Amino acid sequence: MLPLIAAIVASALIATFAYRAQSLTQSGAIAAFVIGWVTLSAGWPWGVFLVLWFVSASLLSRAGRSRKARHLDDMVDKQGARDARQVLANGAVFATCALASLRWPDARWPVAAAAALAAAGSDTWATELGTWIRSDAWSVRTFQRVTAGTSGGVTTFGTTAMLIGAAVYALLATVLSLIPPHAWLAVTIGAVVGATADTVIGAWVQERRWCEVCNRPTEQVRHRCGARTHVIGGVRGFDNDLVNTLATVLGAAVAVWVLHSGLST
Repeated sequence: MLPLIAAIVASALIATFAYRAQSLTQSGAIAAFVIGWVTLSAGWPWGVFLVLWFVSASLLSRAGRSRKARHLDDMVDKQGARDARQVLANGAVFATCALASLRWPDARWPVAAAAALAAAGSDTWATELGTWIRSDAWSVRTFQRVTAGTSGGVTTFGTTAMLIGAAVYALLATVLSLIPPHAWLAVTIGAVVGATADTVIGAWVQERRWCEVCNRPTEQVRHRCGARTHVIGGVRGFDNDLVNTLATVLGAAVAVWVLHSGLST
């Protein structure tokens, strides 16, 4: 466990650097500071895993940014620097597990935490790399072609990247001694299930909107053209941040279940 002052200083420096690098908005930096403070307080393995996860996710987001923007700028609700809701959607479960481990030490907390963050991370691998490599995907809801990066859309390359990302994050957690070696498979499976659930929930439950002016689908409440869009499907108010949160919760739960079921040994 890190001293309180050291955890505060380290998390503040990291959040400030991310903000200056335009990886986080001001609200995102504040949320990242709180999450970083909590996780670093649980120990260096927690904090280092979180930092490496964030660095990898940020680098992937920057890869081929101009190409991805051409396809998604008028479709997805948020691009570029992450705001507080995005930070919390990806990291709240991880931070909660870190906090719980301080109060109730148990081997299940780091396994759940690693799987939650790995689920969010592997979904990022799928989305960012799938969008970068090619522009078309298949919707798991309609089985029709959609632009890669669209909620509920999958590509062969993106799915492969998701599987590799899940295994890489689980291995990283093992190397950092955040989780024991025998929990590697449980975390990988949890991450894959969580990331897959992100796609399925995004396809069927996430709010889908339509711009009458541009005559095209979007996730934006107010389209880039300036027109206000209307809901044509999904659950009203159920946005991508809620989808990501549910995916991390499910990834954490599945990893713990796999660990205790003995499937990972």
